[in-house]
Amino acid sequence: MFDTKQLRKHALECLRLQADCMQLSKAAPNRNLQMHFVDMAQFWGALAVSGPSENAGPELLKAGMKTS
Repeated sequence: MFDTKQLRKHALECLRLQADCMQLSKAAPNRNLQMHFVDMAQFWGALAVSGPSENAGPELLKAGMKTS
């Protein structure tokens, strides 16, 4: 099980990656790349909320593919 400090560290790292992806989307030279970074930002934001788990990444990725 994860302790509070690990959960907070995980959430902050995911939020940092989300912010990085949003910045990259603004600087991307074409629409496809912009959308890719926006999608990745949404992924990292969802992962921050869901918390760390062994299957969190693959589960979120599959869910994102179904809604796209």
